[in-house]
Amino acid sequence: MISIEEAYELIEQNVPSLPPETIPLADAVGRILSDEIRADVDSPPHDKSVMDGFAIRSADVAAGKTRLQVGETIIAGGWPEKPIQPGETSRIMTGAPLPDGADAVVMVEQTSTESVEGVEWVSLNVDSVAPEKHVLRRSVNFEKGQVVFPKGHLVRPTDVGLLAEVGAHSVPSGGKPTVAVLPTGNELVDCSQVPGRGQIRNSNGPMLMAMAKGLGLDVTDLGVGRDDPEQLRALIKQGLKQELLILSGGVSAGTMDLVPEILQELGVRQVFHKVFVKPGKPIWFGVLESGEKMTCVFGLPGNPVSSLVGFQLFVRAAIRKMMGGQTRDMQSVMGELSEPHETRGNRPTFWPGKMVNSDTSVRMIQPLVWRGSSDLFALGAAEGLIYFSADSHQHPAGEQARFFPFR
Repeated sequence: MISIEEAYELIEQNVPSLPPETIPLADAVGRILSDEIRADVDSPPHDKSVMDGFAIRSADVAAGKTRLQVGETIIAGGWPEKPIQPGETSRIMTGAPLPDGADAVVMVEQTSTESVEGVEWVSLNVDSVAPEKHVLRRSVNFEKGQVVFPKGHLVRPTDVGLLAEVGAHSVPSGGKPTVAVLPTGNELVDCSQVPGRGQIRNSNGPMLMAMAKGLGLDVTDLGVGRDDPEQLRALIKQGLKQELLILSGGVSAGTMDLVPEILQELGVRQVFHKVFVKPGKPIWFGVLESGEKMTCVFGLPGNPVSSLVGFQLFVRAAIRKMMGGQTRDMQSVMGELSEPHETRGNRPTFWPGKMVNSDTSVRMIQPLVWRGSSDLFALGAAEGLIYFSADSHQHPAGEQARFFPFR
């Protein structure tokens, strides 16, 4: 049995990074950049107003000139035709370029206008205007040539606007693995069926597929593998055509735990079997090398929460490596336990939990009632997993804890 850290090392050593590719910006969310993204423009591309109002010289107001002659109107997408002279102003819209000579904008709500013999005048209803008021200068956000996203960055929905602004209509990305999911066990029936005696609904298959799809991957549903060597072998062979095969069940040491033996028969090289973690100890990982193609295979325990923990800790690490990222990139936050908690056993434990409000600014984490590896009910309220080391079993309220959110 190996440690969590050793498992990460072996995943890092044995999982290949897929060849990079260039993809449309519309498909970039969830992908990992295979190269840095640099801006091809300044932002803003010119000095501009951030309000509807009047572009002025702040020195005019400082000198007591608050009634100014209105010249042109500058709209967003237009360009000023003349500079602002002393005693003059231009009407300006939000986002429009600031004319030469102006160094501030007075918002329209603080003005009143009148027309005298065909000449428009504006009165500024302010006592003073600071230079740069309501003005955004060219390139203050970023400059042309500046790195806006580094290589290895995971593209989020919030990043798409910036990528579009810098002209990244196509994005250099790590490859995206194809995935197959195969839950195993004679006891499994489809979730649309009422289980008979000795049967349970297949929850692992839909859950694992949903987690893989949540990472933006294309997933093949292989159905359910029965505890029959020939049928199981045929389905596994089909799954090995993908770049990642995820099985659940049949990986422990029981009479009907057929998966490791069949994988070995099919040429899959075992990298590790069993990790010192709770839940999820029986996890199996191996690789099939066929010419230039490699398939990574994970056999996850059949208990649903064990399967989930195995995916969150190790399958996601392999997916990140395949897509060009880092294996050790699980996002976590620190907080304090909202109540006392006790763990049992000698393994590091990942326990379902959620964030709760407190009377202070301290982040509070609540361990949920959880009855073991088969208890999916606790996950309905869980927002993530709380990590408890193997060093201690008693965890008082207020103890610092690490929390791994599902999202």
